[in-house]
Amino acid sequence: MKFLSKTIITLLTLLSFMACNKLSQSPEAKLKELVPKFQKTMCSKTIECTKDEFAKIPPAYRNMIPPFMQSEENCISFFDQKMKEAEKKRIEEKKEVTAEQVESFEKCINAFGKLTCDSFKGTKEKVNIPECEEAQKLSGNN
Repeated sequence: MKFLSKTIITLLTLLSFMACNKLSQSPEAKLKELVPKFQKTMCSKTIECTKDEFAKIPPAYRNMIPPFMQSEENCISFFDQKMKEAEKKRIEEKKEVTAEQVESFEKCINAFGKLTCDSFKGTKEKVNIPECEEAQKLSGNN
């Protein structure tokens, strides 16, 4: 019984420590946590929604397709590099990521993931996700 109560207390302490750590996480740390989700969402949507059009391009002209649009792996590498460049630029310029920017970035990821391919390609209407403007700033695409 003593062992069980000590184990429960230890687990509760550990869980509360982890919860406090998550709550006190810096915006920069939260951003780094979101980057892989952003890359996966953006790249899977890009590849999924362009594969039919790219298949129509004659093989002789396929080398004109940007490498980051040819595969999910290339796309993730491209965005990973862009995020690293943006982080380096923020450090050099002594700019800090704000909690509001991270929140907008997260909303952008969620909204982008819900787009249909027609919306993504703009075939039905122009896509406007205001939160993604902050994402562009964070990834250095401004």
